[in-house]
Amino acid sequence: MKTILVLLVFIGMLSVGSYATTVSVSSVNVQQNSGFLTYVYYETANAGTTTTPAADTSLTSPATTGSYTIASAGTDYIWSTQFTAARSIPAGSWVLDLWVSASKAGTLTVSIVSTNSAGTAQSTILSTGTTASITTTKTQVLTRFTGAAGTVPASGYLRIKLTGPSGTTFTVYWGKAQLTDFQFVMSAPTS
Repeated sequence: MKTILVLLVFIGMLSVGSYATTVSVSSVNVQQNSGFLTYVYYETANAGTTTTPAADTSLTSPATTGSYTIASAGTDYIWSTQFTAARSIPAGSWVLDLWVSASKAGTLTVSIVSTNSAGTAQSTILSTGTTASITTTKTQVLTRFTGAAGTVPASGYLRIKLTGPSGTTFTVYWGKAQLTDFQFVMSAPTS
């Protein structure tokens, strides 16, 4: 969250000395003025291997830790929390922040969709992307994607699909001090 801090200080000179006067101090969230909020979904449980919704993220960072393996040529899904009302997702920047290691250096294929409450895809936000290079050492891998606009229906989810190549397994770490998450910018609610 970016904060703009405005501090105006006037310094004047008198014939007998100098003085400083603070005139005004105010703090304004950029989000309040822009109408956009950055949403961060922290992974709080092992990702699922099916397209059945199972929220494994939270809007707050977890106090626990864990890890799971994406098998050779396997697929895992990171689900957002369930949306209570329909929301529009503008086209724009997405960040996938993984704490991850691999059996041999490689990348994961990523896709992002919105789904209904049953897990049926509604809007394709990113059809195919590739993470930055993942090494054999546990490390943070940040990858930025450009996504299309989409809509999440009431009671729907956002689903991140992670697919590994044949011949390489990946271990994804989540939780305290290894905050795996995904982030995007969404317009602020109007009501």
